[in-house]
Amino acid sequence: MGVTEVTHPIRLYLDEMVPVSLAVVLRQYGYDVLAAKDADMLSKSDENQLAFAVSDSRTIITFNIKDFVLLHQTWLKEGKRHFGIIVSPEIRISKLIHHCLKLLGKTESKDLIEQLRFLQEFV
Repeated sequence: MGVTEVTHPIRLYLDEMVPVSLAVVLRQYGYDVLAAKDADMLSKSDENQLAFAVSDSRTIITFNIKDFVLLHQTWLKEGKRHFGIIVSPEIRISKLIHHCLKLLGKTESKDLIEQLRFLQEFV
């Protein structure tokens, strides 16, 4: 399945740097969230993390800003598409939940295709 412009609710994938507890809380709000631990993706490369997110039509969230900025640039140069990369410095879980709920409540999936965004934009 390729990356398309079709609008659907954002489906999140949390890489292993992001607490699994975020997935638990967001699921309680009815959102489709998958953590790397749930997907048996622990200790996989950043490239594999992003490829997995794409294969499952998900936007990835990570605290690994530097590496994912570079990965995003590489994918754009290579013509590879993704469903969005959301980066954030490590922050308290309460702030993480707040920003993710704003992201999920205000943004459509099509608006994140091939985008690299900071979670803190969503307030």
